[in-house]
Amino acid sequence: MKIILLLVYLLNLLNITNEVDGNIVPEYENNNNELLCYSKLDKSRVVRCETACVQKTLISRYKIDLEYDFDFYYRIGCESKSLNDKLNEMKCDWNQSNGSDYTIDYMIKGDEIRNPRLFVRKTCCFHAYCNKPKMNSRRYWFQKDQSMLTILRNKYNSRHLLLPVIFALFILLIIYGILTFIMSWWKTKQLAEGGKKCKELELELIQESKFPESIIQDLKLEVTGCLTVRETAFVLSQLPDYDKMKHSRVKSASTEESTKESKTGKTLKITESEVVVEGKTMRKVRNVFLKPALKTNAAGWGHILWNTIRTINSPNDILYRMIEHGPYRYPFTALELLSLFEETAYRMADEPSLLQIDADITVIGDIRGRYTDLHRWLQLTGWPPENRILFLGGILDRDEPGSIECLALICALKVVEYFYNHFSFLIQCRFPNHVFLLRGEPETSLFRMIERLNPVITRAIQSCIKRMCSHIPFAAIIGKSILAVYSGFSPMIRKKKDIHDLFRPVKLEDMNAVERHIIYNQPSSKVRMYRPNPNSEGDLFGEEAVKRACKSMRCNTMIRGQSHVPFGYLPCWNDRLINLWSAPGYGSNYGAVLYISKELVITPILMEKQLT
Repeated sequence: MKIILLLVYLLNLLNITNEVDGNIVPEYENNNNELLCYSKLDKSRVVRCETACVQKTLISRYKIDLEYDFDFYYRIGCESKSLNDKLNEMKCDWNQSNGSDYTIDYMIKGDEIRNPRLFVRKTCCFHAYCNKPKMNSRRYWFQKDQSMLTILRNKYNSRHLLLPVIFALFILLIIYGILTFIMSWWKTKQLAEGGKKCKELELELIQESKFPESIIQDLKLEVTGCLTVRETAFVLSQLPDYDKMKHSRVKSASTEESTKESKTGKTLKITESEVVVEGKTMRKVRNVFLKPALKTNAAGWGHILWNTIRTINSPNDILYRMIEHGPYRYPFTALELLSLFEETAYRMADEPSLLQIDADITVIGDIRGRYTDLHRWLQLTGWPPENRILFLGGILDRDEPGSIECLALICALKVVEYFYNHFSFLIQCRFPNHVFLLRGEPETSLFRMIERLNPVITRAIQSCIKRMCSHIPFAAIIGKSILAVYSGFSPMIRKKKDIHDLFRPVKLEDMNAVERHIIYNQPSSKVRMYRPNPNSEGDLFGEEAVKRACKSMRCNTMIRGQSHVPFGYLPCWNDRLINLWSAPGYGSNYGAVLYISKELVITPILMEKQLT
């Protein structure tokens, strides 16, 4: 008997089940507390209803400031209880549709102040989970004098998207900050690596300023950069008086150099004074004259830094030893370099950012770590104190092993010489008014020295070089008529004091706009004044900008470096701007220097690279 009752019960259960939304849920008739209905629009909550499950669409009309606002919203849940007789008549009734779903539309009239009308559309159903939500949970407002689209956009965005929009803006600001930091780091890295590259001058400007090769006077002079024993002794004898006798009989271990007879800077000056170019006159820019160029040829061991072992007879002073060692790789010690660069920084800190230099000087452009070519130029034009030299910058190059030799030799020629005795500390200036150095892009960018020493010591020397380069001046005025900079001029400079008061020491990341313009700006024939350079750091400047720069600085001509040019030098815009490049074989077959006499006559001296 019990088994029969159990089977009947199971059959009843099977008959009253059906599938709703993919789930098996029981179907109930109008039994109390047995009907399951949704009560949340996201189906997250289910309640037990007594009579029926309902879906209500309500539209209420409010009168605010003599205008009607319509509130549209959606409700689901159970049939509610009410004490109002009219509302009780609108309640869901099983018998009205024999258990089928049906819809009722009715209106509730409220008071005249706040809620005059309430329009309701109610759908009644009588099986489990029948009031499945069909609309979202947003609440819409309608105004009488606006379109539905405008009202939906205004109300929906302002009420429901305010916090998401604020959150999205906050996230975008964070992303923008991160991207800005990454781009700034990448740009700084590119600038740091930019010291190994020379920026090419605009092709249109080169074609526009091109001069005939026939005006160049070939001197048939070969320059090796290697001094003979007599020449080395002569150069060393020009150093401070207390060492003249000590180096009057210096000997060299290289017998090959002793047999080579090369002409010194003194010989070149005599030759230059005797050159007469027929039918070619000097071009004049006010009181500055530009003579035709003189051509020489590089000879000897090429342009590569050679490693050699030599016997040095000079005392323990780096300048004497480097002169005697010649244009070869020098065996530095860490103490020599650190002491030398620290003293150079101390010396340059006393100089202003704008140097005032008298004429009768040789201007040398970018060397780019060519130590052999540096010796050639010194041999050709004369060593200090026989010759005064201004370096425009561009001494270093991270791909050239001779960069450290170039910087060390220039610093050794410039800095003070000091020594101790038992009673006092003596300081003597070596060539305080003969060697000058301006700051270029390679000196501003991060320099990575090719490791010769221990990596820790190498990093210490690199840090010392960076600290020393932060003290280098930015510009110079020669003979009160010629402005010398590394690359360009700034529209923010109105007078000399603007450059003179530039703060030093300053690193790349701390530079202001004026300092960056001086180091990175480039000339262009497509620009009249100034324009941002989309392909590089800095701006482009034109002919009118050069005129105004000369007027602001009370000068007649500007000399700049940075860019290699076909013959080592290129006068532009009626010789008001002269481009200079002094590294033959590095981007150009020629290098050049400019000799400026006391009468402000500029003589370009060219050197063709060694072909064999």
